[in-house]
Amino acid sequence: MAATYNREQIRAALAQNDPALSFYLDLETGTVVKINEAEESPENDELRNQVMDGYGDRYRYIPGGNAVADDAAVAAWMEAEGI
Repeated sequence: MAATYNREQIRAALAQNDPALSFYLDLETGTVVKINEAEESPENDELRNQVMDGYGDRYRYIPGGNAVADDAAVAAWMEAEGI
């Protein structure tokens, strides 16, 4: 697992409210992966499959909808995920 996580990317993912977008934290790289669920392309399908294959072990879903997400929200999400 990565020693550091991009907390600003996590905060932005928590704050997003577009239902067509899904965000996942990559525990190996520490970065957030964005999947556009409305996009049909080989690249997007490959990324979606990669995330789903590693879901739980490598990738963790970041739920959106918290328009006022801040550092405390990031910390709370990370704690809930056991990160």
